[in-house]
Amino acid sequence: MDETPKRRVGRPSKYDWGDKRDICYKLYVEEKKSAQDIAKYFADRFNVSEDELPCKKGFLRQFQVWGFPSRINKLSEEDERTVTNRIKEMWEQNISQKDIRETLAEEGWDLKGHVFNKMWKKNGLRLRIDQGYKPPDPNAPPKKRKRTSTAAEGATENVNPVDAIDFTGQPSQQEQDAMLSMSLDPDEAARRAQRLFEIQLESDQRLSDRKRRRRIRGYGHLPPDEAGLAPRYASETSLDECKAYLQLSNEKYQAIRGEFEVICRELGIIKKTECAEGVWEECKKRLIRESMHLSAVMHPLQPDQDKKTIALDCVCCDVTKRMRVQGKSITIAQANNILGLNPEESKEIRRCLYDILTADNFESRLVSGEDHYQELRRQWFASNEKLQQIVAENEPTKKKAVELLGKDAMKRFREDKNRRGERVIVQKNAHYGPGPGPAWMGTAPRSKKAKAAEAAKTASPTIREPHVRAAVEGGGYPPQRNGNLLTTVAQATGNIDFGIDPALAATGPFTAPQTTAAQPIPAYFKLAPGSSVVGNHPRMWLGKLASGTISALHKAATSKAGAARVTKVHGVVKDPDGTESSWLVENEDELEVYLGEAGEKATFLVVLEGGYA
Repeated sequence: MDETPKRRVGRPSKYDWGDKRDICYKLYVEEKKSAQDIAKYFADRFNVSEDELPCKKGFLRQFQVWGFPSRINKLSEEDERTVTNRIKEMWEQNISQKDIRETLAEEGWDLKGHVFNKMWKKNGLRLRIDQGYKPPDPNAPPKKRKRTSTAAEGATENVNPVDAIDFTGQPSQQEQDAMLSMSLDPDEAARRAQRLFEIQLESDQRLSDRKRRRRIRGYGHLPPDEAGLAPRYASETSLDECKAYLQLSNEKYQAIRGEFEVICRELGIIKKTECAEGVWEECKKRLIRESMHLSAVMHPLQPDQDKKTIALDCVCCDVTKRMRVQGKSITIAQANNILGLNPEESKEIRRCLYDILTADNFESRLVSGEDHYQELRRQWFASNEKLQQIVAENEPTKKKAVELLGKDAMKRFREDKNRRGERVIVQKNAHYGPGPGPAWMGTAPRSKKAKAAEAAKTASPTIREPHVRAAVEGGGYPPQRNGNLLTTVAQATGNIDFGIDPALAATGPFTAPQTTAAQPIPAYFKLAPGSSVVGNHPRMWLGKLASGTISALHKAATSKAGAARVTKVHGVVKDPDGTESSWLVENEDELEVYLGEAGEKATFLVVLEGGYA
């Protein structure tokens, strides 16, 4: 009998897996990438759509054929008990869920997301529920999905007074009175309306007597002051006005703040009034020298120098103010640890105050008055035995932690009323001032990894702009491809020829463009997968950037497609091993870095939408 195994006959494989085993092993086993990430890697490497590659199950099936180790590691009963106890231990210490997962991974328990979430839910550690702080009622019947209301049911015969209020503009006095009178005793509604009237009257009087600064945004129930109102003193110039005077976009504004913070940390400056004589002014001069934009805007022949000097001083003072308060605030988790509470006990204490505010039909501290507000706080302290003990100790740190829990409960109470439409919103999505609006400062890092990265960044700050770094390290300034010769020479030598027309200085958003023509930058462009362009658009084409700006890059990218717009653009760099890496380019700084790295052969991978070839 012939023992030779029979060759399997069937349909040949649609895909060529022959030379992919090693790279798949590296990505899936060593780097632990998902099948979806691996498909994206091959799509970027071969410049094809992911639709032309095997699906997720196709990759996993081939990995099984190759004998790659399985990632499914089911815990034994003993291991599950160990992990559960460890999770509860860290949960009691108010450690965040993300940090708990990272700690478990460091300790050798690399759990999948669904496994971790299942254990988290099974042990009752989920506190973000529909009932707010309240634990779910085990005897409550299951919720039924609400039936969509019809047009007839939405008739206006039983309209809630809140629904009739237009929150897009300023509420009228009648709307405020209607809001205050809902579910209130008539005497209490009248008292609150009178209180609001008195507060507004006092506010207007203080403004006319110059005893308060102008109110740029709505505060409590008080609307903002009239737009265009000048500040009492120069130091009260708003940051938005400062950005307008200094011709700063939000991106440049953030960069200027970062550079001044570096200077302050180097010299140990935390407050203007504590600096030695002349040090503060010298720091601002250094900031101007190291910023091409500020060197041009603050040129002595440019207009409005007084306003610009005040604006720069206000921005610098705000930087040092944020440096002083940085690290002094505490989180809810830190407050819980200070008070010796676990997350569930903390939720229960905050819920007590939430219920007291609800029973009182609380509007705000401003409307209720300080005496009534303190009475509500005393009720809160008396409602919980552990809270009574904490307050009796009268320790400053614990008092601060209790205040934070109270503020959190009030914030949630206020947001819930806003969501239900039970509060008059004085100002919604308002924009005040001539500048580009508020710049997002970012939230404080919460996880261990993010905190470590922030600490490293603060300990050894780096200067982003190449010409600034060269000036600090080498004492001079290299020539800039797209820079301005006047500003570069002035920064390098410290001398400025005041006889030269200031219009030749580097331009800002509101100044006249330079008259000298920049040398165009040649580049290759590739059409990225996911583009939606009508017609036969070339997969690769040549283009020239008129300047090193994002608008010039987008204009060159859409040169072959009319009415198209660029939604995403990556700069492609060839690695030493022959492979290609792509880097997202979103602003001028990133474009400048990429062009310097790419050299003479700049290649961009662009996603185009809405155009025609």
